[in-house]
Formats: sequence, structure tokens, C-alpha cells
Amino acid sequence: MLFNLPPLGGDLFPISLGYIAASLASHNIESVIGEIGAVTSLTDREIAKFILNFKPAVIGLAVYQTNIRLAVQLAKLFKKCDPSIVVVIGGPQATFMPGKALAQMPAVDVIIRGEGETVLPALVNCLARQGDIAKVKGIVFRGEDGIYETEAGPLAHNLDTFPSPYQTGVFRWSDHSGAAMLMSRGCTYNCGFCYTPAAFSRTIRTHSIRRVLDDMNACVRNGIRRFFFADPSFTLDKKRVRAIMQGIIKKHWKVKIWCETRSDLVDAPLLGLMAKAGVKYMAYGLESVDEEVNKALNKRIDLRQFAETIRMTQSAGIEPEVFTLYGLSKQTRESALRTLRFLQGLGVKISCNSAGQQLFLFFGTDVFNHPRKYGVRLLKKRGPLYLSPGVDFETDWMTKGDIAFVARKYREAA
Repeated sequence: MLFNLPPLGGDLFPISLGYIAASLASHNIESVIGEIGAVTSLTDREIAKFILNFKPAVIGLAVYQTNIRLAVQLAKLFKKCDPSIVVVIGGPQATFMPGKALAQMPAVDVIIRGEGETVLPALVNCLARQGDIAKVKGIVFRGEDGIYETEAGPLAHNLDTFPSPYQTGVFRWSDHSGAAMLMSRGCTYNCGFCYTPAAFSRTIRTHSIRRVLDDMNACVRNGIRRFFFADPSFTLDKKRVRAIMQGIIKKHWKVKIWCETRSDLVDAPLLGLMAKAGVKYMAYGLESVDEEVNKALNKRIDLRQFAETIRMTQSAGIEPEVFTLYGLSKQTRESALRTLRFLQGLGVKISCNSAGQQLFLFFGTDVFNHPRKYGVRLLKKRGPLYLSPGVDFETDWMTKGDIAFVARKYREAA
């Protein structure tokens, strides 16, 4: 059994768990995906009844910083239902979580570090034959005399080796109105606030063009016409993007697409083609208009080129969204407000991703690993090991009051 714990609800299929469920099915392992948000009408009794009826041997939880506390509480409930259930956590929060955190989560048995499509089937099969899970690569587990971590397994070179969640029947089509899609995984850049480069060793692996179009076709046949591409740099390979857009146009699909990329990875002809294919929203990472701030984050932005990209996007009929952060290294209150004014000057709506957000200290990011290097002062010295500091910090340039002031200005501008 796989549980998605959407922190804010949402109407996209839980794509990561879909990949895992499809991979489990390819190994003849039955699974079901359940979704429980932080705000849910389900009672503990109803959840327990579901568990007792399904009788899972293993329960996997997709965890993030925003839902890890809920996951820990659910794990306790699962163990009350049946102490023999093996509770496993994976996802972004688990990837770089300290192995010692397992000691503070007594109802959790295993942390998955690697890709769930390969690790979880190996773990389930090992448990079924009562094998030695120390031989399963990419996990942290609790032994009789301590906590152990196994070596990482290799990443799958070709993403097409993973069965499609959209073509294998692991989703109920009526449950969601939009589909999250992946053309690729990973990122070759090295922004200090992002965990993706470390998670995928600064590499990018891709699905074939045929696979992407076949996945979309399965969705369209079932009434899904809104697509959210989760690739960090969607247009890194313009040739592939053009082929996919041309495929969509050839099939006459009436779809709405959201994607994100870097401002230096698009041009006017490509944007025009994407708009024709149904791209309605394009998100770009700016972070700050301050050159010294972006340099400290290992991010290079040419503001004139960025502004031109926004204008090209708007001219193509695509609404631009801009990721910005405050609470950054070397960033003052005034510097952060200049970023807000820059967006307003470009006619970018201060909403959705353009509403700004405070820097978050996620596990696996360089700013989490080396906070003083970035002038970050943690406000709490202790806490559960399964939680990163999040937004509980000040910087050498901004107090909590300064950060709250900037957040308020973004809200007022929305």
C-alpha cells in the first residue's frame, strides 16, 4: 500500500507513487494508492478499517517537510492496526534525512534513499522470502543492535524502463482533473537552495519522445487535458521539446500545459510553438535581482535577458510565472523589495509562483549543509532529526522581522 499525503490537497495524480505502483505491478506485487491530506474528513477509525480490510504487508509513505509529522502519526496508527506491517518512508524529505532520525520514528521501519521504482520492489520481495534486507541497496533500517544504512544502488539510465503509471491502470481516472508529467529527471545546475542536483548527481535522464506522447494520449483518452510538467528545466533540450509540441499539435489535442525552465533556455520561435501546442503557463527562476545574491547561490542571471524572455513569453500568449525568494544570503530588505518591483514593472501577476516565498532550508541543499557559509543563523538548536530547520532562521542581513515585512509586501501586491 502506498500513501500520498498531499500537504495542500490538489488535483494532480500523485505521479511519484504512480511510478512506484506501476513498477510494483511489473514485479507481480499488488498495491493501492491512498491519499490523505493534512485536512481530511477521514477519522482514525475509518483509516484503520481500510488498513484492516486491505491487510498490507508493507505501507509506503511519500514524505516532504510539510507532511512528515502527519506521516509519523499515521505510521503509529498503522502499527496499532497490525504491528507486523513494515512502514517505509521515501521521497524528498527521506532522501537526505539523517539515518539517526529513524530512532525518533519508532513506528517507521525503513527509510528509502534511492528511486522507489527499484528499491521498493526489491525490499518487498526480500521481506516476502524472509531474506536479509541488509542486501537491499539504498535503504536505512533498524537492526537488533542499531541503525544501518546500505550502499546506494545505481540510477536507471533510461527512464522508459520504468512502467508508465498512466498506461498500466494504477490510477482511478475520476479521482483527479490534471496530470503531473515527467519528461526528464534531474538538473545539471547547482543552485545552493535546491536539493535536486545532489539527489540526481547533477545528471539528467529522459523519457523518449514517444513515451511522453503516449502518456499524454492515455490521459487525453480518459478526459484529462491539464498537464503539469515537473521537469526543472523543461526546455534544456529544445529539439526534444519541439518534437513533443509538434506531436501534440499533430494530434489536435486541446490541452492546457504548465512547465518551468530557465530564462536563457527559450527563444521566440520555440515559445510560439509551445503556445500553439497548449502551453498556457511558463515559470522561470529568478530568485533575486541582486547580482551578488544570485552569485552567492551559484545562480547566474542576466536581468536584461530575463526581462526580454518575460516579454517574449507574454507576446506568445503564455502567462509567465517567476520564482523569487527572500531571506537569501547577502540579501537585504530593500534588495528583496527591488525584486518585487522588478516583477511588477514587467507586468507579472503577483500570484501563484510569483507571490514569492521565504528560502527554505531543505535536507540535501548546500545552504542546509553549510548555513554559516550563507550567513544563515538557525533560531532553534534542537528539534526532531526528521525535520530540517525550514524557515526558522535569520540571516546576517535580514531579521525575522525583515523577512516577515517582505512577505507582507508580497501579499499586499497580490
